[in-house]
This record gives sequence, C-alpha cells and structure tokens, in this order.
Amino acid sequence: MADFVRGLMQRTSRNKTLKEHLGELKAHAITAKSKDDINRVAQHISQFSKRSAYSFNHSLAIVGLGLAVLSVLLSFWTQMDLSYDQRIWMRIGGFIVGVACIANIWIRIASIKSIGDQLYVRAVAINAGMERDYAFNGKSYWQELKTIFPLFNCGDESQSITKRYLCGVDSTPLTLFEFKYVNVSTQHTTDSNGNSRTSKTRSTHYKYGMLVQFIDFNYLSLNAKRFETKWDSASRAFNKLYKVRCASEIQAAKFFDPKVVLAFTDKYNFIKSMDVNTQSVACFELPKDVFPTQVKKPSLRKPEDFVKQLQQPARIPLLEDAKRLIQFINENK
Repeated sequence: MADFVRGLMQRTSRNKTLKEHLGELKAHAITAKSKDDINRVAQHISQFSKRSAYSFNHSLAIVGLGLAVLSVLLSFWTQMDLSYDQRIWMRIGGFIVGVACIANIWIRIASIKSIGDQLYVRAVAINAGMERDYAFNGKSYWQELKTIFPLFNCGDESQSITKRYLCGVDSTPLTLFEFKYVNVSTQHTTDSNGNSRTSKTRSTHYKYGMLVQFIDFNYLSLNAKRFETKWDSASRAFNKLYKVRCASEIQAAKFFDPKVVLAFTDKYNFIKSMDVNTQSVACFELPKDVFPTQVKKPSLRKPEDFVKQLQQPARIPLLEDAKRLIQFINENK
C-alpha cells in the first residue's frame, strides 16, 4: 500500500512539474523577441528533457477508463442482481466517467502539441523579422478595415482579424493579417406529410494577406474594382492572371512596362488581388502559406529534434517573395 501511495505521489508530482514547465514555454511563446531568446528557451527544453519526458502520466485516467468500461459491461450482465434503474445509472455513470477520462488524456496530449506549435511559430516569425501583435481588438480592427477595403466586406457572422504580424521592408511598413469569417446558409425541407423544416449550416473561412504603406502608389489595382478605368497589357498571360483597373491608362502603362509585366507574370503570380486607397495603403490578398502558422511544425514530444529545428526554424518562401514584391514596386512606381 505504501508503495502504491508513493508511486501515486510521484506520478502526480511529475504531471505537476510538466504542467508548470509547459506554462513557462507558453509564456516564452508570447514574450520572445529575438533569436537569443529562442536559443535560451531551446537550452531550457534540453535541460528539462534530460530529467523528464514530454508526456503526462495517464495511469489514473486509464484506470478510471477501465473502471468505466467495466461498469457499463456489468450493467448488461444478467447474473448481477440489479434493478432496471440501477443498470441505467451504471451505464450513465460509466459513460460520463469514460468520456471524462478520454477528454483528460486528449487535453493533456493536445496541450503539449499546442504549446510546442506556438513556440515554434514564434521562432519562425522572429527568423522572418516579424513580431506578433497582440494589442488590438480583432472585431474593431475588421470593422475599420472593411470601410476601406472591400476584401473584408464578406461573411454573415463572426468576422474578425484573428492574428496579425508587424514587420517592414526597408522603410515600408508591412502588416500580415489573418481574416476569419463565417458564412451561413439556410435550407428549407418538406417531409412527406407537408411539414416544413428550416436548418442552418455554418462554414468557417479564412483569408490571408498583407497591408503595405507605400508612398505615391495609389493609382491602380489588381483583381479589385476600386477604379473605373480598365487597362490591358500586351501579354495574354498577364491579362489572364490580373484584371487591372486604374486612375488613368497613362499611369498604368507607365508602371507596367514590359519588365514589370514579365515580373508580375513569372515571379509574383501568387498575388490574388491588390487594392489601394488614396493614402497609398495597399491590401494584398495572398495564399495562406505567407503566414508563419502554416509552416510544418516539429513535435515537442521529440525534444532533441524539436530543439534543433527551434534554433534553425523553417523559412517562409512566400513571405520572402512578398517582401521582394514590395521592394520591386518601390523601385518601379
């Protein structure tokens, strides 16, 4: 009995230590500002992994799950001298305890993955020269943006800017955004008795892109309808990719010389749309791969590999291309 109690205390202590350690890593995933900060976290992970594994002890949850299953099975055993109500309550109790145990195991495993992912994404962002911005209201920011750019005027509910990162290219400020919205569709059905029924289906969608503050670049758009005048290039490939609208054909033709047309066709064909306002703020819609959260993430449960990748995080090729696009526009506008 003493050994059982001692073992139980050790398992509880191990889980408590791991939980506290994960809390520290989660804080670092928010506060880390530099590669040096990431390297210090990597050393902390290496030291912790030498004395403890990145896995919770689920013994109690497994025992509870086993007892829950046993309770349900016994409720069906006819040799048990139980009333109908007692059997029902055994099944209900077993089901509730079983679900609680499974949820406990799943939440613990998911917490390790979630915190590892957050920390790695932070390292990727720092390596890319970006800083996660937490100091904004996602709903209010969306309401502000939708009055400026039609891109954000979509969805039926739950519209919000869920994440944004700040960085820059030379002296040009850049904001990466993740925009979430929900579409609601209504279906009307009638059964054989003529009774009508209405149901709603919700689908969640995301858009990704960047807001860029240019100087004196407010006279054309791509795949957006801010301007009335249309302009076509001599390149069929370019015209297939982009519908150009502009303040004047002369300005569009001056910007889109043959070199620029070729670059937009071959190098920068990832642009879904580009819209600009009168203050030369451009809104680019881009593929989701531009966002640091979209990179493949290593598992914290394999600390040696995780530490290596944390110290040398993945690049974001699409973001690098987007930065080169900004430089290219500044050089040619």
